[in-house]
Amino acid sequence: MHTRNNIVIAITCFVIILAIAHSMHSQAANKSLQQYTRIVSLSPSITAMIQDLGCEHLLVGVTQYHPPLSRAIPIVGTITNPNSEAIIALQPDIILHSKEDSPTQKIDMLHHAGLRLYALPSADSFETICSNYRTIAVILNKKDYAIHKLSEYKKKRHALIHTINRSALILLSANPFIAVSRHSYISNIFADAGIDNTLYYSKTRYPIVQLEYLLAQKVDMIIVLSNDILPDTIEKTKNIVHMPYDGLYLYTPRHYCDSLQHVVTVLYGK
Repeated sequence: MHTRNNIVIAITCFVIILAIAHSMHSQAANKSLQQYTRIVSLSPSITAMIQDLGCEHLLVGVTQYHPPLSRAIPIVGTITNPNSEAIIALQPDIILHSKEDSPTQKIDMLHHAGLRLYALPSADSFETICSNYRTIAVILNKKDYAIHKLSEYKKKRHALIHTINRSALILLSANPFIAVSRHSYISNIFADAGIDNTLYYSKTRYPIVQLEYLLAQKVDMIIVLSNDILPDTIEKTKNIVHMPYDGLYLYTPRHYCDSLQHVVTVLYGK
């Protein structure tokens, strides 16, 4: 009888210990989930990825030209010239920015103030932005959610990919003539849509080109990503396709797929 009572007591104690351990683990997990509650984003694309992961409520500061927001969030300057004093005053837990923008952002003051910064690699392909998306998801404790979302985006992209079937020169604007080189994020979207970007020699992602260069190009079309009017000498001698789309300038998996959908629809009507 005593042995049976001892077993019951031992089992009861074991259950209590398990319950306490589970409670402590849950509290630790909840604390981890709340690790970053005040985030400043110094990139519109990073802001858009945070939104896509359902964490806009954690943002306390963003740059100008941000994607549409569901609430008012303090502006901390531009992507090339953030206001360090304004950022410090917000007392963020972490500041997320892109290595591509770092040279012009002058963020030394933020380092000296002891703030935590995390720089994401430059985005130049679908794979890179997916990697950045996963990194942000880990920071936000949204890893599983990100895996699900990325699976959907990859399926959508795969369904839209076309084999290369046309050549083109791609322009961001016509005043001045800013072209899109093959070594750029935007060019990758057009490659997925079946477009061979003939500007492959430039190491600059978005070089300025001259009118004479445009006239000399033997391509199926010149794609213009704005509503700019081109000179008559080009309009009358080249096949011009205008396809302005703001989503092209946000480097996120969702905007990549949406932009690819837009390009495919304009080119092929589907």
